[in-house]
Amino acid sequence: MDPTAALEVGLAFLITIALLYLAQRALHRNLQRALHRLIGHPDAALVLYWALLFPGIFLHELSHWLAAMLLGVRRYRFALWPRRSGGQIRLGAVELAEADPFRMSLIGAAPLLAGLGLIAALSGRWPDASPSGMGPWASAWSALQGLFHREWGGATLYLLFAVGNAMWPSPSDRAAWPAVGIAGGLLGALLLLVGPLPLHRAVAEFLLAVLARLTPLLAAVLFVDLPVLMGLIGLNRLLDAVQGPRDRRIP
Repeated sequence: MDPTAALEVGLAFLITIALLYLAQRALHRNLQRALHRLIGHPDAALVLYWALLFPGIFLHELSHWLAAMLLGVRRYRFALWPRRSGGQIRLGAVELAEADPFRMSLIGAAPLLAGLGLIAALSGRWPDASPSGMGPWASAWSALQGLFHREWGGATLYLLFAVGNAMWPSPSDRAAWPAVGIAGGLLGALLLLVGPLPLHRAVAEFLLAVLARLTPLLAAVLFVDLPVLMGLIGLNRLLDAVQGPRDRRIP
């Protein structure tokens, strides 16, 4: 891949994941606020919030459990019920024995890998498109449009929403990542210093291919989230007009 195309692939990925991060933060905040305003009871609103995302939450925790089982890490508890802990919301949990950072980092990344795999499967056949420029976004948009012509397309879109908004590793899931990242960075630097040039090219092409595959998947989730976010913002403004503005913090 020429340098210009490689730069476009990298920029497309960074822009997509940045927009998705911002959109999902705003979506979760507006969804919790709207539910709290409509129901009026914090605990009931939390349960409904959990229920709306349940398919993704179930996949998230099941991925942790299965990854731990495959990697030989002892499992103690599998919980699928929301609760508040130290001012934070926990929608599910898997309690595991301590293990080495490498295995714990893989277990922490399992929900993201499972979520992306399911999104790719749910979206059906992805149209061929250029991995650079607007190609990844056009591919994602075409795949989503195809869902409207499929049986159970609405249910599939809901699953994309639930899985895409619950697949991200939590801070506790990412606890082992810094140690593994430092070790991987040192190994990468060593390969750059002493490795042969063909190896450098092979690694670069592999990483670009991964980014080119990830960008349409993330863009599909973004395209599903944006209309929901716009609707929630409109609903909260309507509630502000009818009920009067209230404290935006969620208890």
